[in-house]
Amino acid sequence: MVMSRHRKKQRFIKLIRRYPLFALSALGCAYLLGGFSDKKNPLISRDVIVGLLYGLVAFVPTALIVIFIGFGWAEDRARSRNTGSMPDLADEDPFNFASEKMYGFKVSGLTGEVPTFTGLTGDTYKKDDSAICREFPDHVPPVSGCECGFYAFKERDDAQFELSISPGLFLIEVDLFGLGFVHKYGYRAESQRVNSLIAPKRCMRCKTLPARLFVRSFKIGYGSNTWWQWSMRCLLCSTGVKTEDKLTVEQMSKELLVPIN
Repeated sequence: MVMSRHRKKQRFIKLIRRYPLFALSALGCAYLLGGFSDKKNPLISRDVIVGLLYGLVAFVPTALIVIFIGFGWAEDRARSRNTGSMPDLADEDPFNFASEKMYGFKVSGLTGEVPTFTGLTGDTYKKDDSAICREFPDHVPPVSGCECGFYAFKERDDAQFELSISPGLFLIEVDLFGLGFVHKYGYRAESQRVNSLIAPKRCMRCKTLPARLFVRSFKIGYGSNTWWQWSMRCLLCSTGVKTEDKLTVEQMSKELLVPIN
């Protein structure tokens, strides 16, 4: 089975995250072998250490930059090729529900004093909701040539990867209804129902202890942009938070009207 460019990029980014651990391990081994000592005959020479440092500091980052440029160039070419043949793309044709069930996964934030689902664009929605186009209110989403509508990934792995690069968000399971477009990695549809919220196993603050409670905090952005944001924390990281700013899993489930797994 041939791995797609999208999958290759995902695996490459996951590999990069292990680079600091590899670099520290290499330096630790060099230290234990005497590479940083003043001994006359260490197990590893000072020249090897210097070469290792040059590699870690210069060669590897440069190689990573070149690879990312390559990914970007390949994606630009693919996007240009697809745009040139847009009328022939099957994924811009509306399909009938009877032929395909639109079910998938997506990431969502929880914002507001009363917790509310919030998309990556900042738009909020309820458990059952219909999309509204803010740019062109006169049409009903989704419309070909416009980006309006509810999106979802077909595969959980794709949504899980999106979650890994979007800290502070949650993974949710959804069904999509109404008129819809099918794309390579998912759907864009008229209405959406949230089936469940998949709670993180680790605390979203310390990333170590098990997550136990939902906690809201006040965020300050640019200008007058301020908002309440909900995260899931362990008991230790929840210490000191006011009682009114905390919800148990059962309480959050009642607020959202959605099961939390």
